[in-house]
Amino acid sequence: MLDMTTTQSKELLLTALRGQNYSPKTLRAYGDDLIQFITWVGKNRIDFDNPTRFTRIDIEGFMSYLAGQNMTGVTRVRKLASIRKFFSFLEANTIIANNPANTVKGARREEKEPSVLYKEQYKALLFEASTSLRDYAIIMTFLQTGLRLSELANLALDDIDFENKLLIVRQGKGKRDRQIPLVDEEIKALKNYIHYRSAELILDDEILFLAKNGTSLNVSSIKFLVAKYVKKAGIRKKTSVHTLRHTFGTHKIDKGMSIATLQELMGHKKKETTLKYIHMAKTNLRQEMVQTVL
Repeated sequence: MLDMTTTQSKELLLTALRGQNYSPKTLRAYGDDLIQFITWVGKNRIDFDNPTRFTRIDIEGFMSYLAGQNMTGVTRVRKLASIRKFFSFLEANTIIANNPANTVKGARREEKEPSVLYKEQYKALLFEASTSLRDYAIIMTFLQTGLRLSELANLALDDIDFENKLLIVRQGKGKRDRQIPLVDEEIKALKNYIHYRSAELILDDEILFLAKNGTSLNVSSIKFLVAKYVKKAGIRKKTSVHTLRHTFGTHKIDKGMSIATLQELMGHKKKETTLKYIHMAKTNLRQEMVQTVL
């Protein structure tokens, strides 16, 4: 086995990752996590700079320490991933004989209540976006269909069936496409945008939503425009594109839609994923009642 200190081993890992084109942000995260871990072990034992001396107990002790510092499950899982990466690298390069992190279980992630927009909030969002036919149609589509970000970005002109009032979500080879009925308000927004679109520069003629340069609108641009209108609408709660999907599901349940129908519309594989919207609808209704008290 190679004779190397823990500190040297850490630097060797970061050098290897840098050579594999890991981003500076990722490298910094790995480095910070490992420094924290090694420093903590160093406070508890004098042979911390010998990587062959690390045991599963060291790692589990560090995880317990992080929990005592009130770090979230998500943060602890990430730090454990860094430690696993470190010891896997050492084992692969014969710096240690066995990986002490192999059998360490990660922390459970906390279940966070997804954010949902109240009626006056999503109405304000639509109002702010109404200055752009494209952006208004995008936000209207999210709210009225519950599409995922990638699904909206990949929508083609042929996916809109105005005659039958349907939006078709293509699922790819071997998977069944799903169909989402379109309400009149959504149809109007799409028709207005498509009419405007026909007079603009078009390079990706199959794609529905286009950027100003005529190419397909990417997911980053869609995220940015939603965030822009969220800010303009004065919505202070954390709101993302996925919040619009949650809003769709929650309000559909609140209006009496069945779980089976909503599961089909949202493309959930598991019924349990859809069932959470029952709780979200009840929670959202309570909060809206409190915030709109007379």
